[in-house]
Amino acid sequence: MTSTQQTPDENVLRDGLHKASALVALLEQELALLTAGDLDSFEALQSRKAEVLESLSALVPALSGEVPLEKGPDTETTAALVEEIKDILATCRDAHLKNAILIDRKIEATRSALEVLRSSRSADTGETYDKLGRIKRGYSRGRQTDV
Repeated sequence: MTSTQQTPDENVLRDGLHKASALVALLEQELALLTAGDLDSFEALQSRKAEVLESLSALVPALSGEVPLEKGPDTETTAALVEEIKDILATCRDAHLKNAILIDRKIEATRSALEVLRSSRSADTGETYDKLGRIKRGYSRGRQTDV
């Protein structure tokens, strides 16, 4: 970053605090949708989450310390807002990781189910139907299923 960047004013930081709080709410909603299995609503939520993240990205230099806080009458208020935003974003990070773990588990469960369907070649699978709708019993060891 260049040295011409300035510390965001108090209004920008307050807006950032509001956006960070909104991100917490979106992540909680995302967890509820993932738990319920409502993937359509989950997908719709992603655009709103991206907008909030985009607006928060403008605060990264101030939050990371790349831009030092300017000395002045509002220095304490500005520093307090920056710390509050950092605390909320740490909560967001934890919520995001929790959601990511849940998504990874769902993906792994889906992969496992697909693997079971693909590898159901044993002779004790029971009765199934062939392409003509006739019952066929079991499979030979070397034969693959159509699933």
